[in-house]
This record gives sequence, structure tokens and C-alpha cells, in this order.
Amino acid sequence: MYAPARPEPLHQRVTFAAGQAGIWWQVADNPAAPGDGRRLLRHAVATLTGRRPEDIALVRDESGRPAMPPGPGLPQVSLSTAHCGSLTVAAVTEGFRVGIDTEALKTPPSPALLLHALHARERAALQAEPEHTRLAAFHTIWTAKEAVAKAIGWPLLRALVDVEVELRPHLTLTRLAKDTHPHGWELCPLALPGVTETVTLAALSGGSALRPAAR
Repeated sequence: MYAPARPEPLHQRVTFAAGQAGIWWQVADNPAAPGDGRRLLRHAVATLTGRRPEDIALVRDESGRPAMPPGPGLPQVSLSTAHCGSLTVAAVTEGFRVGIDTEALKTPPSPALLLHALHARERAALQAEPEHTRLAAFHTIWTAKEAVAKAIGWPLLRALVDVEVELRPHLTLTRLAKDTHPHGWELCPLALPGVTETVTLAALSGGSALRPAAR
């Protein structure tokens, strides 16, 4: 069966207080599949380490996040990937955790989705947005919550319940489970060339933040 060629992945770096994150993305002619994320992560790690993508082994860690098993000459990295439509994105960091997510709804979210996906303050902040930017603001809130959860290794449902963010004056994590003053987090909406989907990055530094309070 003919498999359409994938375009060459694009790359940029984002600087956080904890260090730099490598961001990779690929926009294909056909919808992205889950395996595309692992291929993009292998490409990213191979570029970082000077190895061939086929020589990069990926596993799942104890929290279900993609990870690279330790090996001679291999750095300790944090990996995250997501896809939406024809877009696949990946993030790689050394020395601190990272999570990435992307979303692009075609129509405004339903009242039921807003009720289940957002907290009261998040819904109020969304309602305060101008109508023409409200859908983009929803995407930003949603992707930020899921990017934080991916950095920790939480499932989506827990992201919606136990992660709360603030849009203004800038995107900020304001609650993580019972912790109303989570430290060590930076949230970064990404403007990637050639990408119309919303993409948000969550970076986490600091050992204490790696073990958030239980619900």
C-alpha cells in the first residue's frame, strides 16, 4: 500500500528558567496517527544525540509518559508528544520535565463541555474574553491543563479536575490538586510557523513540584 511521504519535521527552541526545550512539529497531508508522535520523538532524540532514529528506543515510564531507557552516552531527557488533525508536535528537555498538547475545535465548545472541562473561574475568564477570541482562549486553557498533566503523567480526566489555570495577565498554573500555590511551573503558548492549531507547552523544574499533593 502506498504511504504518503511525510514532510521534514520543523524545529525551534524555547527558553525557560529551567533551561531550553526543543520543539518539533510536522504537518502531513493526511490525519496524524498515534505512531507519528513516537516517530517524531525518535527524530528529535536522534538529532539531540547524533544517532539514527531507528537506534532510539522509547518506552513508557511508571506514569505512562514516553521515555528513553538509560544507556551509555545518552542524556536524561523528558519527552512529550501530541497530535491534532494533520499536526504532530513533540517536546524534548534535559534536566526538567515537559508536557505539550495541541487542540483545534471547529465550533465553540458546548455548555456541557465547558461545565465538565473548566472550573468556575476558568469559565468566568473565558466569558470575559471578546467573542471573536473566545474559542482560541478555550483552546489555550484546555491545552495548558493537558500539557501540565502530561508533564506529571496524569490522565486527561484528572487534568480537567485537578489542574486549574489563569489566562490573564498571562497564562499561569494556579492550582494543582490541593496545592493552590504550585511552584516551578511555566506555561508557554507556542506560535509555530505554518500551524493553525493551538499548541501549549508546560515546563516543570524543582524536585518538590514533581510530587504534587494528593487529591
